[in-house]
Amino acid sequence: MACVRRDFTVKTVDGVQIGIRSVQLKSPPDAPAVPMILMHGTRIPGISEFDLPVAGGSLAEDLARAGHVCYIPDARGFGASARPDAMNEPPRPTKPIVRSLEITRDVDAAVNALRAETGADRVGLFGWGTGGTVVLIYAALWPEKVSHIILYNPLYGGAPDHPEIGRGSRWEDPERPARFNQKKYGNYYFNQVDMLRKGWDNQIPIEDKDAWRDPAVLAAFEQALLNGDPTSLDRDPPTYRSPNGMLEDSFYMGLGHKLVHANQVYCRVMMISPQYDTWTRREDLAALKDDLIHAEEVRIWEPANTTHYILLDRPERGRDEALRRMEDFLSQGKSGLD
Repeated sequence: MACVRRDFTVKTVDGVQIGIRSVQLKSPPDAPAVPMILMHGTRIPGISEFDLPVAGGSLAEDLARAGHVCYIPDARGFGASARPDAMNEPPRPTKPIVRSLEITRDVDAAVNALRAETGADRVGLFGWGTGGTVVLIYAALWPEKVSHIILYNPLYGGAPDHPEIGRGSRWEDPERPARFNQKKYGNYYFNQVDMLRKGWDNQIPIEDKDAWRDPAVLAAFEQALLNGDPTSLDRDPPTYRSPNGMLEDSFYMGLGHKLVHANQVYCRVMMISPQYDTWTRREDLAALKDDLIHAEEVRIWEPANTTHYILLDRPERGRDEALRRMEDFLSQGKSGLD
């Protein structure tokens, strides 16, 4: 079953060009599966998380082979999407740009394009990290367009004092406690490519990292980060740009603030929280479960002995099981086509 890819742009309601990659089977299945939007997280554009050109590196292709038409949008300021003019100037210690609420406009443009292409009334959304917060907000804003959401390593604001991004972390302003450190991080940021490798290595609980994670996947991920910013090679060492708005939102959720209340969500919801992940807290999962009082279904999967990057780890390290569980979830209530 061959998959085809198409890169194109759509325009948001406020006139921003959003880059999208479509991944789907060359021959559509007789019984279409739930069309899917795959939404990236805080500092990483979509293709690097969802469609690497190596075995075991493309969630989009795995979902497409199961019959789902997948769209991978880049939020404004990321990857193939238009960047705010401020990102063509040196970073400034001003307010972070591209907040999660703003990104829901980008998601809506992608959702409308996916509905138009497939004829589906409702679609599914997958969100990684704070991308999960974005799709949660979107599901609350446009419930009539959403059938399923998968929150992968989500933040929610279920408790204060997140150890990685909350009070006392490097993201807090030392002169103004409980405020994002705008003076240091500013409106956008230059990211080192090895940021990913270091965090991933720290979570892999064995010495031989290659036995847990295919080095070809890591190399493809790092290359995709560079490919996602046309200016990355202008700097030595190469770095890629990302807006800091989602980081600021993450910081405030780390202090216990909810950007959206989950009682406004009505679709089916699945949450995935790997054991060694340091982004999602058990308090976030518990608060989401308590607040999702109107959701059609709520599933929580907390796989033991798995990392934040379970979807890019080797198949036997949880990836195959994650794919199986997601497909089982998405097969429930497939009522997107009218």
